[in-house]
Amino acid sequence: MIKETYIESRSNPRIRSYKKLKEKKYRMREKLYLVEGFRLLEEAFKAGKKVHAVLYESGKKEEFARYIAPYAEQTEIIVTENDVIRDLSSTVHPQGVIGVLSLEDASTEEVSFQDTSSELLLYLDGLQDPGNLGTIIRSAHAAGAKGIILGKNTVDPYNEKVIRSSMGSVFHLPIYHQGVETLKKFLDAGYQLAVTSLEAERNIFHEDLTGNLIIAIGNEGSGISEEIEERAAVLLGIPMPGGAESLNAAVAASIVLFERVRQLESGFLK
Repeated sequence: MIKETYIESRSNPRIRSYKKLKEKKYRMREKLYLVEGFRLLEEAFKAGKKVHAVLYESGKKEEFARYIAPYAEQTEIIVTENDVIRDLSSTVHPQGVIGVLSLEDASTEEVSFQDTSSELLLYLDGLQDPGNLGTIIRSAHAAGAKGIILGKNTVDPYNEKVIRSSMGSVFHLPIYHQGVETLKKFLDAGYQLAVTSLEAERNIFHEDLTGNLIIAIGNEGSGISEEIEERAAVLLGIPMPGGAESLNAAVAASIVLFERVRQLESGFLK
């Protein structure tokens, strides 16, 4: 049976501590982050994420019963009011529910490098736009990727805009925060690093993308850093017959991801 606690005031110490989680430094310190919205929170439960607490507006009992109650027997439930939810929310029109989730850092200690011949990860090298990151995570999830490695200066994946634009896919993929260190471990295990580059001699339709692969996506303005490009085994070009100078980072990532899916489905032909 679900037990509920009622908190009315925005000045309550619990509410004030949760509000701090809207800032990255507090998320990193407390290893907690906020998720807003009934469907997103339901997706987090379905993905097996640890939900420390759920706060919902007293007028949203029907939505709570439909989306959250079936999963929340072991979760602290706090009933509150609209002004408290607004204080915690990052949207103009809050949906009336906030979840407090455990921030998890994936570890290569949990990875078995044996008997893998066709696994995919993404390395994000200084990606700054939250919408781009969320879209890339969503595409990576759809394409069957096994994880996201966060390189130096990449935007926080627990930013509320990233979570929303990922449409819940962020709950389904391991996220490795130790960027270069994690990348090295996968490369040492035999994974190839592929980098999109205007200098590539072959395009993605002529490169075999079906093996153990890490695709690097660079900063929206400056692209891949020299440090990462030097580690690349494969340079990938995306043909642009229309003559545009470049593609949006999330679009480029999605094109490469689904060319790999096509090759795996139909077989790669040189």
